Formats: sequence, structure tokens, C-alpha cells
Amino acid sequence: MDFLKITDIEPETLHQLIDKAIQYKKTPKPQKTLKTHDIGLFFEEYSTRTRVSLSVAVSQLGGMPHMLNKHELQITRGENIRDTAKVLSRYLDGLTARMLDHKALKEFAEKSDMPIINAMTKKHHPCQTLADLQTIKEKKGKLKNLNLAWIGDANNVCNSTILGNAMTGIKTTIASPKKYQPTKEILQEAEKYNSNIKITEDPIKAVQNADIIYTDVWISTGTEKEAEQRKKHFQGYQVNQDLIKHAKKDTIIMHCMPIDGKEITRQVVEGQNSVIIDQAENRLHSSKALLNHIYK
Repeated sequence: MDFLKITDIEPETLHQLIDKAIQYKKTPKPQKTLKTHDIGLFFEEYSTRTRVSLSVAVSQLGGMPHMLNKHELQITRGENIRDTAKVLSRYLDGLTARMLDHKALKEFAEKSDMPIINAMTKKHHPCQTLADLQTIKEKKGKLKNLNLAWIGDANNVCNSTILGNAMTGIKTTIASPKKYQPTKEILQEAEKYNSNIKITEDPIKAVQNADIIYTDVWISTGTEKEAEQRKKHFQGYQVNQDLIKHAKKDTIIMHCMPIDGKEITRQVVEGQNSVIIDQAENRLHSSKALLNHIYK
């Protein structure tokens, strides 16, 4: 099976993966379930957490990770994506791919004979959401009926967060300028899971009663040309001490990283409510759970 978005698995499976990731965190030496597997890691764009966590996860499970840089492949010179997919399927047992164009990733998966994991597109980032849900359950002891406030751009991570929350019963409030709010497509998909989603342009209103406050950079990969415009539009959407004082005292602060500094202050990043580094660590454990599920 392919894992291109979080809804490619059933809610029951998602809960199982979250619990498995928590178990992996407690097990320094996991079973070598991928001992005979060669797994490719293809990245069109820069990556720190996704690249390293997946590579280490494959290695810890006994598999062999193979790093594939687009500048070292013929695809950069115009080779048909279908040809690349078919050939790599003859060499590898699976592939994780970071491609900005989600349609291109879908085409790659359709033409491939091996399971494909989405390591991020401009539309979805399901691996991040899996780690986020693990983190929330660890910190809060549950998922259902918690309140998550997303502050800022409804980007790819936000899309996956909306869907992951809908699948696990987390209530979501999005605070974003109208131009940058979630698409109807994402909201309609979330509705299939009886989602509880509110949308506002008021960050203070969004964080009231929030158990989790989540933010991301204002200028995501692929939106750099809009940088100045975005900075102007997102003024007032920074997660800072003035904002979080309106939330619950035990609210946790999340960010998928890298941190730009405009969307969140360093004081909050390093504050007592922040779980950002734990969240980043969990990319490793959730990756092991996912890899073991996809390539077992």
C-alpha cells in the first residue's frame, strides 16, 4: 500500500501506529523487521528531520537506506517520471519521496510496483502528523475531545493535521487570514470522520480553551516568491507570551520545525509549555512504526 496522505489508512490503523510508535520509543533495540529490505529515500527539497529520522528508522529496523538526491538522478535531465518509478521498483523494496508536486507523487506511486511513502508535498505531510499525534497522546494521555488551535498558514502540515485530528476525535480551530484558510477539499474530506472544525481570523479566540497550540512558518517551501506579502498578512498571528496567556495553563506548544522566528518567539519555543523538541524526536519513533506497517 502507498501512504501519500494520512487518510490512506483507517482510523483504527492510525491509532495502532500511534501506540506502536510510543512502544518503539521505550524500546532502544527494536526487532530487525526490515532486515532484507532496501529502502530508497528520494528528496527534491531540503530536509533535516524527515530525511534523518527515516534513514535512521530504516537502519534501526535492520534495513538498508539508500539516499537519492534529485540532482544525481536522470529525472533532473527530463527522464519520464514513469520510467524512473518502474526502474527503481526493480531495485528497491520501497521508497519514501519528498516531491513538492502532489500530483507528481501520485503519478510516481501509480507507476511504481513498490509501496511509496510521502515524505512531504506542498499538499500533505502525513509523516509529520503521525509524530504529532504520538506527541499529543504522550503529553495529554488521550486524543479524543482535545482542542487544538492552529495559528497561521493552513499549509501542507495544517492539511494533514486537520485530517489526522478528524480521524482521532481532536477538535480543531484554525486562525488564519481568509486568503490562507483551509480549502473546501480538505474540509470536506475531514467531514467524513465527523470532524469538529472551526475557522476564524482571530488568534485569541482560537486559543481560548486550547489544549494544544500549533504553528508553522509563514513562508512554506514553494511560497518564497510571496514572502513579503505573507509577512504583511500574517502580522498579528505570532505565537508569543501575549497570545498563550489566553489559553489553558497546561496547553502544549507545537511546531514542526524549522523555526523561522516570525511565527513564534524564542521565549515560547524554549518555554515550559513547549514540546517542540520531543515532537521532533518522535519523528524517529513514528517512522519506525510506519515503516514496519508499510513494508512488513
